[in-house]
Amino acid sequence: MEQKLGKEISIHEVGYDTMSFTHEEIDEELVPLYAVAYVTEPIICHSANYTDEEGNYYTLMLIETGGENPYEVWLVNDKLVPSFNS
Repeated sequence: MEQKLGKEISIHEVGYDTMSFTHEEIDEELVPLYAVAYVTEPIICHSANYTDEEGNYYTLMLIETGGENPYEVWLVNDKLVPSFNS
């Protein structure tokens, strides 16, 4: 988060969660099915969230894909931000 937002964030300001999903529960608007097509269930997603001083709510989701790197999803104020994923 610090790299993407370009500022230092205290660990105490970040919320964390880990969730598990089945293939049927995956939101295709956030995660294309090809990214998890070969993952055995449960599909694990780690998330971190942070609210900045202007009230913007950032969410980073890392979805385990079975490969070396997880699939990364960024939301700002609960809206997908594809440009963050580069």
